[in-house]
Order: sequence, then C-alpha cells, then structure tokens
Amino acid sequence: MTKISRVFALAAALACLAEVALASPVVEGKGKGHSPKKCKKPAKRRAWHTLGNKDKKAYIDAQLCVMAKPGNPALPGVRTLFDEMVSIHQLQTLTIHSTGTFLPWHRWYLDLHERNLRDCGFKGGIPYWDEYHEAALPLVASSSVFDPITGFGSEGTIGPEYCLTDGPFANYTNAIGPNWNITDGCIGRHHVFNPLRDASFVDALILPNATDVRAQTDYCLSLTTWAEASTCIYLTPHVAGHIGMGSTRGDPFTSPTEPLFYLHHAYIDKLWADWQAQNPAARTYAIGGRNTQDPAVGFLELPGDMAFEEEFVFQSEPTPEQAALVPAGDEGDNGPNVTLNHEFTAYGRIPLARARQVMDTKGGYLCYEYV
Repeated sequence: MTKISRVFALAAALACLAEVALASPVVEGKGKGHSPKKCKKPAKRRAWHTLGNKDKKAYIDAQLCVMAKPGNPALPGVRTLFDEMVSIHQLQTLTIHSTGTFLPWHRWYLDLHERNLRDCGFKGGIPYWDEYHEAALPLVASSSVFDPITGFGSEGTIGPEYCLTDGPFANYTNAIGPNWNITDGCIGRHHVFNPLRDASFVDALILPNATDVRAQTDYCLSLTTWAEASTCIYLTPHVAGHIGMGSTRGDPFTSPTEPLFYLHHAYIDKLWADWQAQNPAARTYAIGGRNTQDPAVGFLELPGDMAFEEEFVFQSEPTPEQAALVPAGDEGDNGPNVTLNHEFTAYGRIPLARARQVMDTKGGYLCYEYV
C-alpha cells in the first residue's frame, strides 16, 4: 500500500482527515491581536491572461530588478535578492509542506515577494496563473505565461536541464539548489502534457474516478473543514501546477528558482481565499495540523517516510551552516500543532509575523483581493 493510500484508507470519509492527514486539533473562529492598520484600498490580484502587455511588462521588469539586487549574504549561497527568497524557502521546506502551515506560510511568502517588487517600482498586485482556465488548453505550453515575448519564456530544447533560450529569464543563473545543494544552474523548463487538466498523476487520490484537475479542484472547495480542504488543495491543484510549470529544478526545496512559482502560488492562495469566503465567520481564522512533517509520512506526495526521502529522493542533507538556520517548526505554538501564534521568519528582511496576521487578505497586515 502506498503512502497516500495509507493516509486516505484510514478514513471512510474525508471528514476524518483532521486526524489522519493533519493529526491535530483545528482552531476555528476569529483570531485576536490584529494589526491596527486598516485595509482601505486592496490591491487587485488579476489573472495573467487578462493583463495587457504593459502590465505584464511592469511585473516582469520588477522581477528582473529583484534578480539584480544584492541579497542577504548571511544566508548560504545567496548572491541576489531572488536567491534570498529561494533560500528562505529552502531552509524552511520541511516545516511548510505537508504541514498545517502550508497555506498561511505561502500567503505570507507571497506578501514578502510583493514587498520586494514594490521596492522595485511595481505598483500592482501579484498576478496569478489561472490554472483552472488554462486546463482547457490542449497543451500547457500554449499558455500565455510561456510566451517568449510577453510572458516568462517558453521551454528549453536540450536536456536534461532544458535551459531557457528565450524570454526575459534565459540568461539568469540560480545560485541555490537542487534540494539542499548550493550550486549554479539555469532556469529550465520541459513540458510534456497538460497536468492542469489531467489528474492521472495523483491516481485520483482525492476524488475517486476523476481524472480532471478542475473536477478535483471543485471538490476541494466543496469540503467544509480546514483539514479536508487544505490537504486537498495541497495534493491536487498545488501539485498539478508545479508539474505544469515544467521546471527542471522544481524540487520542493528550491522550487522558487522558477519565476512562475509566485504566479502559481498566487492561484493556490486564491483557492484558499475562495474557500474562506464561502463561510468567513468559521473559515477566515480556521487553522490546525502539525507544525512539522510526520516522520512516518514526510511529503504527502512523495514515496517513503522522511528518512527514505532524504536518502533516495533528495539525496542531500543540510550543511551545518544551513542546519543552524532551519527553524524547529513550533515557533510561537508552544506545542506540536499549528496555532494562530505561529511565527514566520524572513531572517531579518522584515520583522517576524504571526499566522493570525495573514489569515485575512484584507485584515490590515495584508491588503489585497483576487478579481
């Protein structure tokens, strides 16, 4: 029996996922201790395919600016601010995937990215890759995000790296990855089919007999508890989008080496916001789950336990310098379960934040909406 089968076979219905997949209590209801700031004019986060060429260029120019700025030299391997963002993700990977922090941490991380863009003159909200819309395409490579002139470039032609030869990021050298490694590498992509539509890659783990990612996404949003919905979003639309990007350096640790990462995760954040909006009183501050991976499970979407994944999947481990910066995972929680007091760190780039500050997209600390 596979790992995922073990996780889901323990419950006759997904209502039991609070105990099976996340294995901890869920906090429902409104959080306290909000930022006193008011969100008076939310930034608009729009789908990439609806933007005009001027707005697309403004985003890409700001991203190139981030790639040219110096980063925090205290983080291993960092040269640019773009590298710094990759490092922040790399160092915290094992506490922000297949845990209860996945959605709130990545919402906070998107805000950090947006702050960097604003420092480079960007004035809009982060666009999102509307993967539900793009699922109708025969090939994912047909998406406008892969346009070599107005988008993020197409794909490489020479494996196994498939380094980009067109688009704005063709000549950029990533300094971090794969996994725990610190090595130079290109931005590479290789597309084979449209995983935004075909869900066979997860073997219908969430919705039996459904091979359409859109059907499974609809199902995720129909679930009524945090444990069910967050796990479903993680396993199907989240994994589908990472496969859809076609990144050849898209391991879980350093997946932000692909500039499209942020548009993909904005879409995942939108799904969470859409789920919250169905019942704001009960869902806006709903949170729970382990704050570290279960050693017997590791990544839900990967084979084996954590020890197996380290030895045979990632084939790397942190250096002493990296290990000293890896958070324990329970910062602010005072226990093994995620709470609204959970702390997020950017290693000095911005002050510490807490989960409760990012649960509401218009709560003051954050101020944006998806349109």
